[in-house]
Amino acid sequence: MEIRLQGAVGFDIGHSSVKISCFVNGAKHDIIFPSVATPAFTISDENEERRASDETVVVNGKSYFFGKTALIQGGLSCSTGLSENWIETPEYEALMRGGFKKIRALGIEPDDCVIIMGLPTSLHSRQKAALKRLAGECTKGRVLVMPQSLAPYHGMMLDEIGNPSSRHSMESEAWAVVEVGYFTTDIMLMQAGGMWVEKAAGSSRGVALAADALMRSMGEKDVTVDMNEAEQALQTKTIKYFGENLDVSKEVENATSSIVADVLDNSKKLIEPHVRKLDGVIIAGGGAPLVFEEIKAKWPHAVLADNHRFSVSEGMRRYALVTLRLDAMSSFSR
Repeated sequence: MEIRLQGAVGFDIGHSSVKISCFVNGAKHDIIFPSVATPAFTISDENEERRASDETVVVNGKSYFFGKTALIQGGLSCSTGLSENWIETPEYEALMRGGFKKIRALGIEPDDCVIIMGLPTSLHSRQKAALKRLAGECTKGRVLVMPQSLAPYHGMMLDEIGNPSSRHSMESEAWAVVEVGYFTTDIMLMQAGGMWVEKAAGSSRGVALAADALMRSMGEKDVTVDMNEAEQALQTKTIKYFGENLDVSKEVENATSSIVADVLDNSKKLIEPHVRKLDGVIIAGGGAPLVFEEIKAKWPHAVLADNHRFSVSEGMRRYALVTLRLDAMSSFSR
């Protein structure tokens, strides 16, 4: 029997950036662009207009810029999607369609792939059907939706091509995951044998909490900083100030204390009864470096996920390869 599905895609539409990990014909590809979308408009410069066409999609008959084009051309009015109902917005659909457009630009056809997407743990059960339905309007590929906190766990337990890892055992090891995203921090626990612990799963505030605190702090100094600039400053500890790099290390330290306290408090509530008996705690997501040292000081078996910013899309890609392999075995057995 002919097997139509040929590739695996992990598609992480985060509130800060869209990360996509693909594996097709033995080759791995990563895509990343800002999670920004805004209604499109005419650009007078012909060269920039041509570049913008690569990051333009149509949603319900209306054109949208997405990614870097939306960030540059949209200015402060562009959407960052900081709400639980984000997936219901046209901007979210624009990011999804934009991601598929970038996948196709690599010569990969999503219709021929297993595609795994994620949702915050607290929203997964009530939004997974809607997300799968929306994705089904964008591709004919096989779409699955998982709690995004599961992805870093699969990234550790599976190797690059979706086989069981030679360094870890899903059957004998128990791990927790603290995935620090922009809008939410997702927490989960997997006991030995790959058993999900429902009462140890939940979500708390994400990096946006610290970015918002930094914006307020700089505003008190009469320095206006937008959300995207604040997020970058959390990593670089500088902002551009009339041609110079202004050191905001102290302000960043004060801002990040809020997210560290929130993550530690919620992690303690959810996994503290189990954490001593675990093989480790995976700290993943784009905001992982902001909290890693504090968590490791409390739980010495905490580890920073490999390529932490892509840990969700990469883990989903590896699990998609498992699904692809199982589908192939099922097809041959018929």
